Amino acid sequence: MNIAYACDNNFVDVMCVSIMSFNDHNCDANIYILDCGIEDANKQKIMKLCSGKNAVFFVDAKKTLDGLNYDLNLDRGSIASYARLFLGSMLPNDVEKVLYLDSDTMIRGTLIDLYNIELESYTIGGIRDSFSALNKKVFGIKKNGLFINAGVLLIDLNMWRKKEIEKQISILLTNQNKIFQGDQGVINTIFHGEVKELPLKYDVMTYLYDFTYEEMMMYRKPDDYFDKEEVTEAKLNPIIVHFSSSFRSYRPWEKELLHPFFDEWFYYYQKNDGEFNGGNKTKHRYNRLGILLIGIVHAYIRPIFFIINRENNL
Repeated sequence: MNIAYACDNNFVDVMCVSIMSFNDHNCDANIYILDCGIEDANKQKIMKLCSGKNAVFFVDAKKTLDGLNYDLNLDRGSIASYARLFLGSMLPNDVEKVLYLDSDTMIRGTLIDLYNIELESYTIGGIRDSFSALNKKVFGIKKNGLFINAGVLLIDLNMWRKKEIEKQISILLTNQNKIFQGDQGVINTIFHGEVKELPLKYDVMTYLYDFTYEEMMMYRKPDDYFDKEEVTEAKLNPIIVHFSSSFRSYRPWEKELLHPFFDEWFYYYQKNDGEFNGGNKTKHRYNRLGILLIGIVHAYIRPIFFIINRENNL
């Protein structure tokens, strides 16, 4: 099993939680870390965490990203998040399949069943995210089409290389410069209509815990999403918990959370001597009107501005 992360030095403590939790449930894997500036002392710490469990390989991603002949105008995340877009050329040619994981994930079980999912004729597999029809339109995705979260990606690297995906990505980034939703937007633009959908339990994001199902549907306004029973089951028994950003709560390394899996995450974080600020457990708890208004911005206003700006730059 081949696993990949992308990380800079600022996010090492967070990534270590994901690696430690992965090690507790999985062994004999190759972990490739796309290194975007990790200091040697932190590399040693990571190697020590995996000693006797899984093999670790550091790949110089910073050199690749610094060598791009176009500027990356970030819409979200850090420059390190773009490293996943070049997995095909960064990883050895004999690595034919890889499971990419965001650093802010926590693994709660074996990933072998996920890794062994047959991608059939698809190049990648991912988990459906809750985006409105207008958000999808930005990427050329139909109203009921699949928009995936880029935090967990199962990739057929043979197909990736054969289709020259990175050449397509470079053309897109050269022509558009700033992509809506950043690297995630790139993935969905390149692969729309050509993604194998994976079960929700492998990428259960923070907003699913921050809101009731009804609040989430009102806020995110997706036209095609998992039903309430599927979401409830995934929340209760997640295999991968994704501590993604949310306007309603902090990230677990920032503040203590009401998130049901915070204690489990914090166990690994303390074990690795991660720095913690403590303090309030939540941000402002918006009422239904507040959620509705923020949802309008997320589902309609922001993508409209992006579409207008893109058309003006053509």
